[in-house]
This record gives sequence, C-alpha cells and structure tokens, in this order.
Amino acid sequence: MENIISGIKDTNLKLTLAFGIGIHHAGLIERDRKTTEELFVNSKIQILIATSTLAWGVNFPAHLVVIKGTEYFDGKTRRYVDFPITDVLQMMGRAGRPQFDDSGKALILVHDVKKYFYKKFLYEPFPVESNLLEVLPDHLNAEIVSGTISSKQDAMDYITWTYFFRRLVMNPR
Repeated sequence: MENIISGIKDTNLKLTLAFGIGIHHAGLIERDRKTTEELFVNSKIQILIATSTLAWGVNFPAHLVVIKGTEYFDGKTRRYVDFPITDVLQMMGRAGRPQFDDSGKALILVHDVKKYFYKKFLYEPFPVESNLLEVLPDHLNAEIVSGTISSKQDAMDYITWTYFFRRLVMNPR
C-alpha cells in the first residue's frame, strides 16, 4: 500500500489512503481517481467518500451507502436545491448489488423536515401522473401532420390510448 500511496499526487488523498479511506471527486487528476477506484473495487480500501456524480458514472457496488445531505448549491440560482429523487435513489442503489452482496444498507442524513418525505417516499409509492395535458396541442398537431389523425374520431381514439386518459378517468382533478 505504501508504494501505491507514494504515487498519489493529491496530498489529501495520500493522507486518507493511509487510513484505508479513499476520496473521489472531479478535482483529482485522472491517475489518482483511477487508483482510488481500483483500490475500492479490489477491497484494498473499505471506505470511499465521493461526490454524488459518482452514483451515475461508475458502477461501484457497496454494502453501505451514506448520503450526507440531499442538497447541492446551484450557482445559477445562487441557492441550495434538492437533488432530484432519481439521483438519491441512484446513490442508494449502490448498496447491496445482487451480483456482489446478499444485502445492503443505505442511510440518508437529512434535516427533520425532509426526514418524513424520504420515509414516505421509501415506504409508500407516489402516484405517477401524466403531464400530457400541458403539451397535448403539440402532440395532436404532430399526429395530424404525420397523417395518424385525420378526423375528430381519430383524435378521440388517440387520446383514449394515452396514460393521460387513464389517469383522467381515475383522477378527474
């Protein structure tokens, strides 16, 4: 391990690797990042601290995933915003990959106000609603131009084939 650490350029990474902890972020040079990835995948280090973007980019299985906060600073709006729920699920999905582990755990550290949201999200399904109504004229026009719709009846048939229609029947509001 000392040979590997001596080849690392980033001083913080050198310090953490000495304790069996890797760090992974966009500020590392590619060689340091690749070395950290290899050490983690080959179980030479057991802890990897990484940015949220790692969840999308690299297939790293883990037994335990700790998500420390679910917000990031958005420079455009100059405020903290929540990660999309898909990103949080993607991060959690690193824990307990079937081909690598028989179980996994994910821990989300959030403020109390968000705790109930995530609890509810994990244990109760959210209804999925259609957004077709907002763009229905565009879709109808496209179908008319392509020749799929040529009458009022065709338009009605088209609408009844959509998820929007199914949800409209179930939830008229």
